[in-house]
Amino acid sequence: MKQTASLAWALAPVVASDFESLLALRLRAMRDSLTQLGRYDEARARARLAEGFVPESTHHIEVQGQRVGFIVLKHLSHALRLDHFYIDPPWQNRGIGAKVMRWVCDQADAELLPIELCALKDSDANRFYLRWGFAKVGEGEWDNDYLRMPVTPSVRAVRTFWAALQARDWPAARACLFDEVETVWWTSGERIAGADALIDVNARYPEGWTIQLLEVEHLQDGRVMSLARVDHPPQHFFATSFFQVDDGRIVGIEEYWATVEAPPEWRSAQAFPGITRFDPTEDPRAQIP
Repeated sequence: MKQTASLAWALAPVVASDFESLLALRLRAMRDSLTQLGRYDEARARARLAEGFVPESTHHIEVQGQRVGFIVLKHLSHALRLDHFYIDPPWQNRGIGAKVMRWVCDQADAELLPIELCALKDSDANRFYLRWGFAKVGEGEWDNDYLRMPVTPSVRAVRTFWAALQARDWPAARACLFDEVETVWWTSGERIAGADALIDVNARYPEGWTIQLLEVEHLQDGRVMSLARVDHPPQHFFATSFFQVDDGRIVGIEEYWATVEAPPEWRSAQAFPGITRFDPTEDPRAQIP
């Protein structure tokens, strides 16, 4: 059994005769979201689940021997496909979904495979998947399509670096860097030579800041790109960074910093009907590394 902070959980096999109980659980889990969209239809839900029902790819989620959800994870040639993932409403918001999602991501990372899925529009599931590093790659009439690329060793090194900065763990941050790492801050026109100088600059930065990591992606040319928001009230900043990583350590960094600011007066929503305003600090992807 795998342990959560307070609950033991496990995945258990599914057989064909479990279909009706799985359908009932899916209806309970999706009822509110589908009702809000005017899409609650038990016949349609049955057809949707039956369409791709493969017991060998389906697992009960059990907590202390009780079935509290299920997951359908299919192993395709190019990706893992997460077709269904439901937690029974009485068991939601207890961290079970996060633990299962961590297991799914670990499988994908071990095989260096992306994860594909779709989520019902306007459901809470969209925020959940964004926090787990999924990117929206398309949408249909009722669903959003998502893709999560595997976490490579280079991506893991960059995530570790951001986490060490947020923790103010300067020795750990220093360990992520080659001694001769060169950092370029393009928007301020500064070059920082060496790991010790970069750590010293960050350690002396005035306190009160919090890093919110939005994206970390492995680029086709081998670099790693990250997008982070740094909240330092009353200001907020975005940092777009490109890392060169070799043998698990960072050897080069190029960063572009931008300050969050209101648009100019002439670019108002009234003057341009196609423009709407939003709060850039309310990003469902944001999480402290």
